Amino acid sequence: MRGRVFKRYFEKPWAIRRKLAWSLTAVNLIGTLVFSTLAYQASRQATLSDIDDILCAAAEGVRAIVPPIILDQAEDGERTEPLFTDTYHAAQEALERYVEAARLEFLYGIVIRKDGTAYELVSNLTPEQQAARADPLKDILLKPYDDLSPVMIEAAKTRQRRIDVAQDEYGYFRSCLVPVTSASGAVALFGADMEITEVNQRLLRDLITNVGIGFLVLVGTLFVIRVVSNSMSRDVSKVVTETEAVSRLSFMPDEARLNSSTLEVDQLFGALFDMKNGLRAFTKYVPTSVIKRVLATGKAEIGGERRELSLLMTDVTDFTTISEQLDAEKVMLVMSEYFGNVVAPILEMHGTLDKYVGDAIFAYWNAPTVQEDHAILCCRAALRSREASDLLAARWKDEGLFPWYTRFGLHAGETVFGNVGAPDRMDFTVIGSSVNLASRIEGLNKFYGTEILASQRLRDLAREHFVFRSIDRVMPKGALHDFEIFELLGEAENFAGNTTAAAYLSLWENAYGLYKERKWPEALAAFERLVVLQADDRVAQLYVKRCADLIKHPPPPSWDGIQRFDTK
Repeated sequence: MRGRVFKRYFEKPWAIRRKLAWSLTAVNLIGTLVFSTLAYQASRQATLSDIDDILCAAAEGVRAIVPPIILDQAEDGERTEPLFTDTYHAAQEALERYVEAARLEFLYGIVIRKDGTAYELVSNLTPEQQAARADPLKDILLKPYDDLSPVMIEAAKTRQRRIDVAQDEYGYFRSCLVPVTSASGAVALFGADMEITEVNQRLLRDLITNVGIGFLVLVGTLFVIRVVSNSMSRDVSKVVTETEAVSRLSFMPDEARLNSSTLEVDQLFGALFDMKNGLRAFTKYVPTSVIKRVLATGKAEIGGERRELSLLMTDVTDFTTISEQLDAEKVMLVMSEYFGNVVAPILEMHGTLDKYVGDAIFAYWNAPTVQEDHAILCCRAALRSREASDLLAARWKDEGLFPWYTRFGLHAGETVFGNVGAPDRMDFTVIGSSVNLASRIEGLNKFYGTEILASQRLRDLAREHFVFRSIDRVMPKGALHDFEIFELLGEAENFAGNTTAAAYLSLWENAYGLYKERKWPEALAAFERLVVLQADDRVAQLYVKRCADLIKHPPPPSWDGIQRFDTK
């Protein structure tokens, strides 16, 4: 259970700055503790080894000082002679000098008899201890020793040198025991003791000092980690921002390449820069919305779905005549500038540019991404594209070039959009009768002398935001049903304060109503009035002629007012 919690904890998505800081801090902290512990152990081992060498050398010195005769007499329990007493005192004095030179605590010799009893043969005493003895010979020679430790017993049995550690009320002591066997078989232990309490305290202080230094290093390292992690975090944040921009196909013009002091991140920036340039170039061939769809779904398969779309078709007035007067290279340059100006508003209104067909443009809305206001966007794009086309035409006219004027056909209808073609080469497009109908509506501009014609369905979807005027009821070539067409005049908010335009539109709708009611004399008078008010209104001129023809040649009762077209 703890393992799973630990794993989830480290698999939790953290900011790289925090993850890097915590990881390096943990490594540094563990390293500090491990290094301090190892340093303490190594120092302690070296110090104790040096102490053991000193103690064992001292013990060997005691063995050299004490004559073997003492061991034999101690084994036999005999009373010593004055000669021996002199020898003992000489040994005692040598021990005192040795202890002072070696800075030891205690030197001693112990004989262990065969019956297991032990007696102290010789030891260094403080002056106070010596003065307190009543009978120095009696107290010193063959003094019973009842404090044999297990290590002492083992050293006597094995006849091997041993290190003993003990503790009493005075502190910690460390001893080296050197066993000796006399000619008579007596076993003695010569030892040297040193109090190591102060040594242990010093080693502990060293450990604390090492840990403190390690923590100071850790604090400094944390500062470095923070600087480095912040730098890497900023770089990774830039990478995230760049990849999100790529996923949205959001590119800035003349965007500079990002750089990083981290080699791998810098290489990643380079790869992202190249990818963005490639995608930026790719969007010039494929609609951005289509690329976004592929990036979002991760697949491109043949097939489509049905949805109502708003469609826009354009055409250049008298393009054939204009192009015949220019060489092909000039036509291509002029056409590229024309498309750049006319298409920009379509893209600004989030339209999907499907294709260029000669001088024509085909765009649509509400696919592949759903757009609830697709009809509004389509109408606004048409108005702004016409404005851009008129501005370009005026400039070209001033420059002595042929002006290009654009006609638009707008329609909203059910279509099928998706991928068509072969599995290894597909094209994302829309198909259906609505596409053909949008093209036919655009072509009717030539007949009526208008610039933007829209179907009734598109007018119904956008009428609250735009102003339309009724044009006719038509059945274009190839259409299965007749329908009303309207001219898109502008946005409703722009007509709110234009009383002249509003009055003219009211007169027009009244005249058109009289025409539909077969009141042709009244309609003729109304249309003639409109021609007087606006002489260049070709639609009004057309209806003046039509009403006059109907008055002169009345139609049969079956007349339905539908204008049928046999040509495109």
